[in-house]
Amino acid sequence: MSTETSAETNATSKAPWNTTLAGWLLLWVVIAAVLAVILPGFPAALAGGLIWLVAVLLKGGGIKGAQRIQVIVMFSVGSLGLLAGLLNGADSRHLLRALEANQMVIAMLIGVSFLRLVTTGELNTRDSLPTGRKALLSTLAGPHLFGSVINMSALFIVGDRLSQQQPLSTLQALIMSRAFSLCAHWSPFFAAMGVALINAPGAQLTTLSSVGVPLSLLMLGYTYWELRRAPEANQLTGFPLNPGSLWLPLLLAVLVMVSHQIWPEVPVLTLVTLIAVLVAFTWSVLREGLPGVYKSIQHVQTALPRQGNEVMLFLGAAVLGAGVAALLDSFDIQLAFATFGANQAFVVLLIMVTLAMVGMHPVTSVTLVGSLLAPVVDDANLLALVFLMTWAFGAGISPFSGLQLSLLSRYQIAAMAMLRRNWRYALVLLAADYLALLVYGWVSQ
Repeated sequence: MSTETSAETNATSKAPWNTTLAGWLLLWVVIAAVLAVILPGFPAALAGGLIWLVAVLLKGGGIKGAQRIQVIVMFSVGSLGLLAGLLNGADSRHLLRALEANQMVIAMLIGVSFLRLVTTGELNTRDSLPTGRKALLSTLAGPHLFGSVINMSALFIVGDRLSQQQPLSTLQALIMSRAFSLCAHWSPFFAAMGVALINAPGAQLTTLSSVGVPLSLLMLGYTYWELRRAPEANQLTGFPLNPGSLWLPLLLAVLVMVSHQIWPEVPVLTLVTLIAVLVAFTWSVLREGLPGVYKSIQHVQTALPRQGNEVMLFLGAAVLGAGVAALLDSFDIQLAFATFGANQAFVVLLIMVTLAMVGMHPVTSVTLVGSLLAPVVDDANLLALVFLMTWAFGAGISPFSGLQLSLLSRYQIAAMAMLRRNWRYALVLLAADYLALLVYGWVSQ
């Protein structure tokens, strides 16, 4: 065994027992959630029970600050709604929904995290850093493509590389945050897509991506046009994008699309989860042999437990959604729309992005709006598009989003500087969202 592998094994062995056990239980969450879909009669509640057990083992996942408050509110409001609803005659399926704990979204997040085993080496390139306007283009493309696969990890890898010689600049932070947040419009490996598909039942990945990809390209193009005119753009140091490293995002996209065509009855979230785990593990073993196996074990025992805050967030959302649905069911409350088209969808979008700007996490607003509107909206794709747009806007612009807070704290970026330079982008993004909703409504008629 190599020295590096021995160090990894020692580091793993020092992890607290509850953390190690939580990691293995999260792996079993993936297995149980997938089996619940592909094996008739397999209890879906098993994966949910494991998630609740993980939450106990990790003592709330270490979630802090504003998100901790939101999680407490979600659990409290959801529990009260469930109690009141069930006492008032609501169907017990709502309780089962809470116990199942958003298991497919959590399983997808866990599965996608394994892709870091493949992509970390690809992103940690030793190529020299490009400068000038060429650097702007490569720094837009890198976080966008790799962020669409491994989420926040790509952002940190890129940011750490750029800040090795000098502190990350506001311009670099703007490029990275916009490039990364726009993934929410289309990537099946992004949490936003999983949440949208769950809370807008009947929405289709292919339809959502066919709108989201052009929208993202449009906003990436606008970002390039806007930021290349900045005085400091000529001296910008960017991230090198090696064409040979693009194989993974392309391979994963092809595998998801092909498998969805072959097995249309299997939910996209299940396919994404399976593909992510199988590709990551197979590639690690083929490339590194036994050390690849040890690296996978280390990921299970150390990296998976670090997702405890995300587990708590989606667990709270499951309870909140079940509680709201139970309450509406018990009082037979139904919203009604004479029509729900692009104009109505845009009004909902404006409300949701306003909530995001004052600190409400998109998973909270999506769960609430989904509980209210999903039963009465005819076009699930239109509703899901609003959810994806909310996530992209909130992550990229709200100073309270996890993305923005990570940039601010990790790289000492000034929050007000980001806000001042994002207001034009925010208006253009909303205009582009409205245009996309109009075009989708016109095409889908």
